[in-house]
Amino acid sequence: MIEFLYQALAKIGYTHPIHPPVTHATVGMVIGAFVFGITAWKLRHQGLAKTAHHCIILALLSLIPTVILGVLDWKYYYAGAWLFPIKMKIMLAGLLLILLVFALSAGYKAETVSKSAVILYAFCLLNVTALGYFGGELVFGDKSAGQPMHVVGIEVSGEQFSKSCSACHPNGGNSIKQDLPLKTAPQLVTLDTFLAYIRSPKARDGSTTIMPPFPADKLSGEDAQKIYQYIIQVLKEQ
Repeated sequence: MIEFLYQALAKIGYTHPIHPPVTHATVGMVIGAFVFGITAWKLRHQGLAKTAHHCIILALLSLIPTVILGVLDWKYYYAGAWLFPIKMKIMLAGLLLILLVFALSAGYKAETVSKSAVILYAFCLLNVTALGYFGGELVFGDKSAGQPMHVVGIEVSGEQFSKSCSACHPNGGNSIKQDLPLKTAPQLVTLDTFLAYIRSPKARDGSTTIMPPFPADKLSGEDAQKIYQYIIQVLKEQ
């Protein structure tokens, strides 16, 4: 079912994760609630207080599809791996739901914004900021300042590595099995060995692994070669 959804989106030209775009609805509404709420509190303005309350309602409504699409991306791109940023995002999403419910209650039928409501709006804002941080860690956590993107004239793709591999292999390591870092894996002995492994990941005993396969329709041979070059030329040198 999940595979079908992403393949259908790819056929119409959409090949990106589907969770990040919808997060802007929740984040934007939380920011709006805080801005309108603190202004209404300072000015004792009833109209702005209602606007803040409506922002909370929209944030709460948009949170549901945002979480659902986040779970789909997690299953599809990260094979459901329990990475630390994923755990933090799940806990923060649950906390945000609770905060939004309390904020909704605080603003219900209120003529103006109370100090407690402003505090709740502020906590919601801090929460979505933390969610954005850990979301960024999933995508960009492996990139260090000044990290070279071209080595001896050979094109390497840190961007492709970040998109396909960095969640489980930040800096060439291994978030799930730390004693088996990627940059020292025996599958890197040749490009052909690497390609064969990522197309159909198998353990040494032939059993399946937690690593998802990367068929050609999901990762082209050219992009796979760039990832291989990036690992060999950049990550193994760190």
